[in-house]
Formats: sequence, structure tokens, C-alpha cells
Amino acid sequence: YGKTSGGVINAITRSGTNQFDGSAYEFIRNSALDARNYFDAATIAPFRRNQFGGTIGGPIFREKTFFFFNYEGLRQSLGVSNFDRVPSQNARNGILSTGNVTVSPAVVPYFTFWPLPNAGVDPSGDVGNYQVATSQIGNENFYTTKIDHHFSARDSLAGTFLYDTTDLSQPDSLNNLHF
Repeated sequence: YGKTSGGVINAITRSGTNQFDGSAYEFIRNSALDARNYFDAATIAPFRRNQFGGTIGGPIFREKTFFFFNYEGLRQSLGVSNFDRVPSQNARNGILSTGNVTVSPAVVPYFTFWPLPNAGVDPSGDVGNYQVATSQIGNENFYTTKIDHHFSARDSLAGTFLYDTTDLSQPDSLNNLHF
């Protein structure tokens, strides 16, 4: 299976039955009871998670062939606090604590990649703090399909197919989106 530091144990207690059975579930979580992150200003970063799914199983051929299908979906929006050091307005103008420098016009367009400090400037005046809350968006779909066939009381064949697809995106710590 991978990504495990110990053993993975599968236990099958019984195969399918001649009745159709199924289940459905949903679990919702949000930030209503969350505490504020130490680095956040006065607000709590938003968090929404919706986990849901269902199962169904039953006979394909009575007493011989059975199927099981499971689907689980996860939709999540997680607020993430980011804290970075960025050049101050004085540094962009060439006014440094160690002396003045000439800022090349070829460099000026690249300052747009760095926002101005919004959470205070260092005593040196060269750099400042930039704080922003971004959202990490995750969508996952997980499928399991299993088929069992009984040839006799002693012989059977089982097959399982698993499929998992996940999309996870988040702006960088300066709130720049990359596509």
C-alpha cells in the first residue's frame, strides 16, 4: 500500500450476502469552535470540511457472486496563516540602513512580486513583516469496488479495485496564485 511505517493488516470476516445492503454518511466540520492561531490577528482562520459517502453490496448471482462498492468524498477549505519578511518601501527606494543605493530601473518591475509590509517594519527599516490568511482548497474522491465469486465450498476468487483522486491547491505565502 505504501506510505506506512508499520504493517498493514487486512481481515475479511465474510463475503457478500444474498441481500442488498447499504449505508450513507456525512460529517461536517467548521471553525465555529476553533481557537485563534497565535500568528493570526484578531480573527480565526476559516475552516470548512465536508466528508460524505456511501456503500452498497449484494448479489450478482445468488449464492455465487457478490459485489461491494464504496464511495467517499472530501471537500475542504482550510484557512492558513502566512507570515513573511518583505522589502520595506525605503528599501525599494534604495534607502537602506547601511547607506543609500541606486535602484536599477530593471529591478523595479520585480517589486510587484513582493507586497509591502502590513504588520510592522523592522527597526533597521530595510524589511518588514507581511501577514496574510490564504485558503487551502482540497477535493478528494475515493472509490472501492470488490467482487467475490465462490466456485465451491473450498474455492473462491476475490478481486478489489481502489481508486483515489485528490486535488489540493493553495496560494504561496505571499498570496500569489500559480496555475
